Amino acid sequence: MYKVLLIFLIVFSCSSGDDGGNSGGGGGVEPPTNIIPSNLSFNVEIVGSDSDNPNGDGLGVVKFSASAVNAVNYSFRFGTGETKNSSSGSVEYTYTDVGTNTYDVKVLAYSKTNDYIDSEKKITVYVKPQPNSDLVNLLSGGSEKTWKINAAFDGHFANGDSEDRYPSWYEAFAFDKNDFGFYDDEYIFKSDGSYTHKTNGDVYGKASYLTSSFGSTGQSPNSDGEIENYTLDNYSTTYLAKKDDGLDIIEFSDKGFVGFYVGQNNYTIECSNGNNILLRTVDVQNTAWYIWLTSDEVSNIASKDMYTNLIWQDEFNYEGSPNPEKWHIEQRNQWYNNEKQATTGRLDNVKVEDGVLKITAKKESYGGKEYTSSRIRTHKVTNFNEDDPLDFTYGRVDIRAKMPSKGGTWPALWMLGSNYSTTGNGLDWPDCGEIDILEHTGNNLNRVQATVHHRDKHAGDGDTKVTYDYNDVSTEFHIYSVVWTPKALTFYVDNNPYHIVGNSCALPFNWDFNIILNVAMGGDMGGAIAEDFDFDVLEVDYVRVYQE
Repeated sequence: MYKVLLIFLIVFSCSSGDDGGNSGGGGGVEPPTNIIPSNLSFNVEIVGSDSDNPNGDGLGVVKFSASAVNAVNYSFRFGTGETKNSSSGSVEYTYTDVGTNTYDVKVLAYSKTNDYIDSEKKITVYVKPQPNSDLVNLLSGGSEKTWKINAAFDGHFANGDSEDRYPSWYEAFAFDKNDFGFYDDEYIFKSDGSYTHKTNGDVYGKASYLTSSFGSTGQSPNSDGEIENYTLDNYSTTYLAKKDDGLDIIEFSDKGFVGFYVGQNNYTIECSNGNNILLRTVDVQNTAWYIWLTSDEVSNIASKDMYTNLIWQDEFNYEGSPNPEKWHIEQRNQWYNNEKQATTGRLDNVKVEDGVLKITAKKESYGGKEYTSSRIRTHKVTNFNEDDPLDFTYGRVDIRAKMPSKGGTWPALWMLGSNYSTTGNGLDWPDCGEIDILEHTGNNLNRVQATVHHRDKHAGDGDTKVTYDYNDVSTEFHIYSVVWTPKALTFYVDNNPYHIVGNSCALPFNWDFNIILNVAMGGDMGGAIAEDFDFDVLEVDYVRVYQE
């Protein structure tokens, strides 16, 4: 009995074992022992890193390497959301975020049992912007291009407030720095990013910056702290032309510069037309410096003498009303600046006789005003001959005129942007721009004034210069002129310059303007009208417009 029970228990025990669904029995398999990597070494090399460039050469290339005992695979995390796996323990990664950025990087070393250990680091990588192909092509011409200072133009060298994008403090006359060391310099840009500055032996700049950057040569500065002919050999370096935050930028390496040296190696391109560019840099005193370069041959003729092609004129060698194919008479009862006159087209107020145009201001009731006068302009209207280019961009305007003299008169020979409109179809004043070739008042006899107006300089705060060099402007004719170029507007009396306004693409002096002649009464500038005023006359002998 006991023997039978023992046999049954043995058989039952053998047949009831679970082999995981496998027939044949034999019991379960032991899992493998976990293999944990150890002694992890993690190295990072920022390509191009040295004492001067601790964050790399700007290409953004970083080499990662790792090793660990019992590791068969490595996973690298670059802090950008991207990963790379490597069985060798070495990978290379290129960062693309422009600028200097810090990243948390990490490596995981895996064993064949998929167990791992890890290591982390922080790295800082500099990535320079990629060159802008359009700017490189502008500077290099697609291969190699040589630029020089465009010294023939007024305003070729200038400075101003760093808050502005145009010069406003100083503008050089044409060839003003002939004996200084930068008119013969050549600035050579190549499409591969290389730059050569042919100094021809000397340069021009602030003494403190020149000596701190290039060393003392024993040369003494002038009274403005400048060394006019600082000895410096030709040199070569590299440049980066890029667009950043809406600006066109040139960055030079290794102390590279252009024009007048103020310790800066970065410039913005403010204007360009293929063969002419305006460069701007700002020094540590927040002075903005400007230089006009050209890739054309620099003319030996100063800009005041460049415009010799007479494109439009009125010599007033006829009688009666102003020629309607040349002048539009503006007739209104209300004007700006608190002026007191109504303007008419009557011969009493505007006529041509004895070879001159006469605009007469009179004391008389008309249209609700106590004074009458006239205002004429060359702005195109439908009946104008298309052969008369009365709206024009750039040139020289000469107006030979004699001023009225009585208290309260305010004559003006001036120009207004042709895109000015009060209907919403153009620009408002002063965005359209205004060029006052001459303003004069009877209450300030012989005070000759030239002014420009734009958004930053308007109403009583125009860019103005006054000369008292003439004591007979109401008794004799004088020639009042403006020479208007992309670089500057220069104002003259009898061909003698007395005011320069630097031009820039930021200013409204790069589109069509038209000429206006008028006499206002009283107002903000004309002042009090003399109690005994009866009439007075602005006389104009001729108006001539020249272009190249």
